[in-house]
Amino acid sequence: MDKDFIKRNTEAHGWLGLIISSMLFVVFFTGSISFFRHDIELWAIQGHFQFDGYNPAEYLSVSEVFEMTLSGRSYDPREPQIVYPPTRKEPYYRAYVNLDEEKVSKESEYLLIDPRSGQIMGSLDNFFLADFLYRLHYSLNLPLGNYLIGFVTLAFLYTIFSGVLIHAKDMVRGFFRYRPKGRLRSQLLDIHNVIGVISLPYTLMLAITGLIFNLVIIYQVAFAFILYQGDVDALLSDAGIFSSASEWSNEPWESPPIDDLYQQQLQKWGTVPAQARITNYGDSGATFEIFGDTAEGLGGRYSISYNLSDQSINYSEPSNTPNIVTEGIGVVSSLHFGNFAGFDLRAIYFLLGIAVCALIVTGNLLWVSQREGKMSSAKLVFIDRFTLASTAGLAVATAISFLAERILPVSMANRADMLVNCFVGSLLFATVYIWFARNRRKALVNLLSCFSLICVSIVSVDLIFFNKALMSAIDSGQIALLGVDAAIIISAGLVGFLTWRLYQRGKIRSEPEPEPEPEKKATVLETPVLPPVSR
Repeated sequence: MDKDFIKRNTEAHGWLGLIISSMLFVVFFTGSISFFRHDIELWAIQGHFQFDGYNPAEYLSVSEVFEMTLSGRSYDPREPQIVYPPTRKEPYYRAYVNLDEEKVSKESEYLLIDPRSGQIMGSLDNFFLADFLYRLHYSLNLPLGNYLIGFVTLAFLYTIFSGVLIHAKDMVRGFFRYRPKGRLRSQLLDIHNVIGVISLPYTLMLAITGLIFNLVIIYQVAFAFILYQGDVDALLSDAGIFSSASEWSNEPWESPPIDDLYQQQLQKWGTVPAQARITNYGDSGATFEIFGDTAEGLGGRYSISYNLSDQSINYSEPSNTPNIVTEGIGVVSSLHFGNFAGFDLRAIYFLLGIAVCALIVTGNLLWVSQREGKMSSAKLVFIDRFTLASTAGLAVATAISFLAERILPVSMANRADMLVNCFVGSLLFATVYIWFARNRRKALVNLLSCFSLICVSIVSVDLIFFNKALMSAIDSGQIALLGVDAAIIISAGLVGFLTWRLYQRGKIRSEPEPEPEPEKKATVLETPVLPPVSR
């Protein structure tokens, strides 16, 4: 391959990787954690609310939960009201209520419901950590952030291909090469190459599927205006995306067969539906929609919509004539979220995601090392601090948010906002500390030490103040609380070990080298020089 092309490609690879590195680190770091977002949500809830073992025979029916949840609330009947049935993993009802904003100031409520009594136990809006990290993953929690992440993903896809081109000839040999006693740059390059090769299928898959999710709306707009002359409904219909067209009839319903229709789908697919939704609740024109997993194939999903007045079907998926677009979206979703298998696949996804975070960091460090002596020290120092703030600073802020999720009172007003403030405030504090630290290595060691100590504090809080919740989780077999605590303490141990190694290495380098001892001259028995003898 032409050397000039490789050189230009390498330069573009480095610059583009540097530009997107901070946002890409956030995407992969929070995305890796989000593979367990349901477990994290359950961990947050179990600390305050304990549940018995999963026993659907003792649970209220879906229709009873709808009635008990909406009774006495100023809900908007023309908007969909949603109930999430209990599963073995999440043994409680959840309900999303769209409120009437003309009567109340809130737009909606997200409620946690006891599956046996129907009692409203609390608001799930208070347990915002898992959703907050997930939003950071796909949108940075910013307006139009999903489009920004879409373009970052597009740039990441280019860096993957350019990286493969750069190392194509040396990919196999470089994979098996690591020089622990070599220069720092050689070690970084070897780590970068090995992680890049190992994670290549994973990063390609996530980049392509993420690009589809984040930029698909742009394609929709283009197709709607160019091919469908602005008819978005026709576009969605051809794509197999349907919505029930329910109309308010202003006549009360009579004995709607909600539970019968729900049980039909439960028996047909053999899995608990993920969601039950009623639009025009209480009216004879109401529609009842059910969504769930088929447990068949890679992207097995089903959805069906009924008219409750006569049980007629508005739409049903999968149908006898499956739509390739909806099937493709299901496959893409399963691949991206890793939900087509169990815990083991999510654990592998998590480890690979953290490995990609290391790939990003080593890439930035390599970029800096290659330009030492060529760029001003001020610019290199800026990039070093920028990398440190967007990686170690983010890790510390995430640990702080986990601690805040555990110790903030559930009854606190605007608890979710306070949790976000804790994250943002700790990230800003870490950034300011990094920016004014004279010794960047010491700053890194201190931040990693803080991360480990915060993780230990989280588990200590659970052991001291939430030991009853831990015992209840063991008795009921709901081990999310134990699992998340175990993951946190393992992270503390690994990061603590890394911190110790960095500290020892920095200590050795900072020690003054011993002065060389003066050379000892060998003792030689010399023959004394005698004056010449006169003849």
